[in-house]
Amino acid sequence: MEPIIATGIDAKHSNEDLIAPFSTWVERYGERIGNFGGIDMNVLCIEDEKTIKEYVTEVLSFCQGRRGIAIGSGNQIADYVPPEGFLAMVEAVKEWRKRG
Repeated sequence: MEPIIATGIDAKHSNEDLIAPFSTWVERYGERIGNFGGIDMNVLCIEDEKTIKEYVTEVLSFCQGRRGIAIGSGNQIADYVPPEGFLAMVEAVKEWRKRG
């Protein structure tokens, strides 16, 4: 990652928990580049709504007070992502924001 940062990028997107959890990217590089995504596509595709909301809340809790974060899926929302999974992610973020 260091050579890529050295080229002058200011943000990174596309994260997969199997490679490294979002928290790892935020800890290692969050002071130098933005980290976008954070919500693993696999979670959105296979987990139930309650589990997705818990996962999203956990990611948001970790990121609270840190710089350069844009929460969303770890990749695009493809046609194979169940709408319920996507909506659970969005609802969890909205609930988090209301709590302030």
